[in-house]
Amino acid sequence: MNSHTLDKPPVSLAADDGLPHLAGPAAAIRQVLAAHFVRNCPHVLEIGGHIRPITPYLTHRPLSVLSVDPKTKPFEAETLNSHPCRVRHVSRKFQEIEYNYQPNSYGLVFLGYSLKPFGRSEPLGELLFSLIGNASIAVIEYSPELERASSQIPHIVNRAGLTVACNFDLQLNDQSIAGSNFARRRFYVLETRSPKS
Repeated sequence: MNSHTLDKPPVSLAADDGLPHLAGPAAAIRQVLAAHFVRNCPHVLEIGGHIRPITPYLTHRPLSVLSVDPKTKPFEAETLNSHPCRVRHVSRKFQEIEYNYQPNSYGLVFLGYSLKPFGRSEPLGELLFSLIGNASIAVIEYSPELERASSQIPHIVNRAGLTVACNFDLQLNDQSIAGSNFARRRFYVLETRSPKS
């Protein structure tokens, strides 16, 4: 993987990257909203960036950004927004990566949540719940029409120790997605509950 000193990695909008319905201009609002919610996080971890990682949409000065997706284009940089930042886009499944974040030091982003089993491991497991539970904030976005995602989300948002800070629906109507089963999108913003003193 080559290292770059670009302030922003390139954004892929190609419709032939496997998700043409998310290649249109309206779909970028998902990254903009997620970037807003993690704007106070010193580290940003994204699982599932695919064709459009959150990195170029971040406006603050994180110390690190890691985007993990088996179909992402590998990328590394040492700056973001003209400030030092370790940026890595890793083309792997999230279960294949070791994470060493301190609890509450990072924001976790899942855009287009659609986790599948990995080998014999189910998507909802100890690693996923640990990453969500140790994040200061987690942003999850998905299509309610996707059964795989909609069946898993309640197991996440109803876990002890998490608070739903907000949730909302979007309707994307650009030409790429309008009329498809994936035009309606749902967001959950989860916060870790602070222990009572």
